[in-house]
Amino acid sequence: MSDAHSAGRLTVAVIDGLRGAPADGMLIDLFRAPPGAGERRHLRTVETTASGAVATPLLEGEELIAARYELLFHLGRYFKAQRATLEDAPFLDVIPVRFAVSDIGKAHHLTLVASPWAYTVYRS
Repeated sequence: MSDAHSAGRLTVAVIDGLRGAPADGMLIDLFRAPPGAGERRHLRTVETTASGAVATPLLEGEELIAARYELLFHLGRYFKAQRATLEDAPFLDVIPVRFAVSDIGKAHHLTLVASPWAYTVYRS
C-alpha cells in the first residue's frame, strides 16, 4: 500500500450553532452510493463526542474508495436531546449531505455548523 493511499480518510465534526460549541451526541449515518442506479449501502452509524467530532475516522485507508457518499445528520434528535426551545416538530430534522470522493489519497474533513433552523457544511 502506498503512503498516499494510507493518508486517505473521511472525518466529520459538528458545531452547535445555537450554543456556539461542539455538538456532543449528534447521530450520523454514513452511506455509499454505487455507480449507476443501485441502492445505497449503509456503512456505519456513529455519534459525535464532546469535541463535536467522531472518535475515529468514518473511513480510512482501503475503506475509502472513489465513490459517491451520503451523510445523514440527525439534527432534530440532537436538538430535542439538548432541550432546545422547539415546537413539537423541529424545522430541520435529518440533513442529508451528498458528496463525491475522487482522490482517495487525501484527507476529507466535513464540518457541519447547525442550528434548529439553518445549517452550512464545508470541507476543509
